[in-house]
Amino acid sequence: MANLKESSFWEEGIYQWETSDPVLGGENGIDNVPTRQLANRTKWLKDNKLDKSATAASADLAKKAQVADKLSKARNVGGVAFDGSADIDLPGVNKPGNQNTSGNAATASYAAQIAARKIGGVIFNAKTDINLPGVNIKGNQDTSGNAATATRLQTICTINGVPFDGSANINATPAGAIQFFAMKTAPVGWLKANGTALSRTVYANLFTAIGTMFGAGDGKTTFNLPDLRGYFLRAWDDGNNIDSERVFGSKQSDAIRNITGICSGAGGVSFDTLTGAFYDVGTRYSANTNLMDKNNKTDDFGFDASRVVPTANENRPKNIALLACIKI
Repeated sequence: MANLKESSFWEEGIYQWETSDPVLGGENGIDNVPTRQLANRTKWLKDNKLDKSATAASADLAKKAQVADKLSKARNVGGVAFDGSADIDLPGVNKPGNQNTSGNAATASYAAQIAARKIGGVIFNAKTDINLPGVNIKGNQDTSGNAATATRLQTICTINGVPFDGSANINATPAGAIQFFAMKTAPVGWLKANGTALSRTVYANLFTAIGTMFGAGDGKTTFNLPDLRGYFLRAWDDGNNIDSERVFGSKQSDAIRNITGICSGAGGVSFDTLTGAFYDVGTRYSANTNLMDKNNKTDDFGFDASRVVPTANENRPKNIALLACIKI
């Protein structure tokens, strides 16, 4: 049981669960996404020093403002006192006044009445348009750490249990994993498990994982992939004494349990009833036998398993052929 990790970040939206979403908890589980987004907003508001008491007081004043008929203290609006109890006129605004309008916005060619100001570090006095480097033209501002140029994440995350900070690619599936695919070509990041020899340096991660267990290649610069074509996979015995003394990664030929039996016969023996895989080969006569002497006849029989079960040149269950690949 653990608390959600909170980041001081204003989330622009809160994720809505969909009916197709899986039930998946954990730090990066879909069930915790909206909760974490709300927690991030709360921490951001807290870090930005949102005064809860002031907010409550402001809310109370807002309620009072809806029913007040005048301000508790009159204020000046354009030099005219205003307390909210009656309308006021502002000379020069809603009726003619005596203000000095020389150099006003309608006729001024530049800001002669005020000192020049800087906008984005560029001096502006209204004489001409100005350009702001980094806004409407290319500039030299320090943009280190922004989304366009960042080389790593501020907070390390995990993808399928593998730490990720954005500074390098990661394999969420470890090198050396075996997977079957319902297509004839290996997907990106995988290779066909067909015994091919590969470079030990180009495929350094995979070489570190499996070494020369399935073949040493040229013995110096290459190594071999496992060749799983046409094979069923069997879990390594690893001391369980079911497939004992088996070397990890070794291949095994097909076999069946031995079937033994014996049938004895002599002159006069006759097999009258044969069923299943057994069948009658026919009656033969011993050498120098009087054909009229039935006591010297011997009945032969044969055995053929295909008479009762499907047979082939190997032992196998029902199966389907898919492409076996290995993760690089």
